[in-house]
Amino acid sequence: MNDVAYGLNLQLLTYLDAAAKVEKLYPAGVLYFNLIEPIIKADKKKTEEELEEEIRKRFKMKGLVLADVKVVKMMDKTLEKGYSDMIPVYLDKDEQISEKTSSVATKEQFEILQKYIIKTIKNISKEILSGKIDIIPYYKNKKTPCEYCEYKSICQFDKNKFGNEYSYVPDFSKEEIWEKLS
Repeated sequence: MNDVAYGLNLQLLTYLDAAAKVEKLYPAGVLYFNLIEPIIKADKKKTEEELEEEIRKRFKMKGLVLADVKVVKMMDKTLEKGYSDMIPVYLDKDEQISEKTSSVATKEQFEILQKYIIKTIKNISKEILSGKIDIIPYYKNKKTPCEYCEYKSICQFDKNKFGNEYSYVPDFSKEEIWEKLS
């Protein structure tokens, strides 16, 4: 959500918003699925069941799910309580969603998110059309995309040069992020 709040991770949410509008449907979630086959390293010999469990954990989707128990149980038909093996949700002993340990949003929050995405895309478009193309890479969790960039020789960003600055992405709590998006 920090990435979304700072305009870094908008693609899937943009698709979700467009699909929801075209189909006149309400989002039940937005989830990322890892397509890279995991490599499991083991100190000891693991049983086939243990290996399958480890692989399942590695394929668990990340993202945001509608805070609705019926929706959650349709997404993970095996979930009764505890952590889902498939989606980022935890159901407590009363089979209610634990908002503290789950990645969920209410219908109202999804609406806020969709409005924020559209507003952010419009602002980015205005900046591009006005010629604003400053080189300000982000810096978060002690990492920057510059580490992997193939175009260093073109942009010539160097944090040691006068005027070259990173855009620092803070790590806010869920509450702080929703406040920023509203």
